[in-house]
Amino acid sequence: MKNLTFTILFMIVSTAMFSQTKVGLQAAYGTNSEIGIGAKASFRISDKFRASPSFNYFFGESVQGASSSVIGINADAHYILSDKDGLSFYPLAGLNLTRSSATVLGISASVTEIGFNVGGGLNYDLSSSLTGVFETKYILSAFDQAVFSIGLLYNF
Repeated sequence: MKNLTFTILFMIVSTAMFSQTKVGLQAAYGTNSEIGIGAKASFRISDKFRASPSFNYFFGESVQGASSSVIGINADAHYILSDKDGLSFYPLAGLNLTRSSATVLGISASVTEIGFNVGGGLNYDLSSSLTGVFETKYILSAFDQAVFSIGLLYNF
């Protein structure tokens, strides 16, 4: 597992060094995990392909003596279908790692699952240094859910 993690991180860092990079924050809504916040990046691989890792933290619920939360880590690939006048549309596919945690009366439990992402999104260049992002994806795993996100990326 450590070798796989190192390999993925090496690929992301290598890609970032030689590509147009965008990094920013996003708000997310998951149909099974409610409201969340996260971080997103986008690395230009070619004119048509982007690599886009992201991280979401969903707040979950908290009632007296019990709380829950969900963390989602994604590694997606975007294929740019149209890129005109600062507006680009893309389908996406990728991998997802979801960790769900709960604590009841001081006893904690968590479950981690790997799944697949399918969806699409759009980017709009607000200026030469800022890009607005809207994305929707469906996560296929033991934690099946649709996730809608909106964010702002800074262009390096």
